[in-house]
Amino acid sequence: MSHKEHFTVAGRKFALDKERVEGRLKTIKPQPIDLVYVHVGQKDFPVKQALAESVPGLIKSQFTTQDAVRVMGKVGFDPKEKKKKKDE
Repeated sequence: MSHKEHFTVAGRKFALDKERVEGRLKTIKPQPIDLVYVHVGQKDFPVKQALAESVPGLIKSQFTTQDAVRVMGKVGFDPKEKKKKKDE
């Protein structure tokens, strides 16, 4: 079991670890990726969806992508930018 990290996002304090994120996202369908994502299990999730699904009651509009990148990176995931297609 990994160490829980403590965060404050959108004025809410919570503890989170990699196992909790993996467990919460196991049965969730990823939304389309706009720019930044994390690989969880066998799926790629938009980084904001990954955080919102991992913390009950946290709504995506309440925090920034940078908040999600910071939290996901600290709990052990490697946020990545989606590569743009040549025509984009």
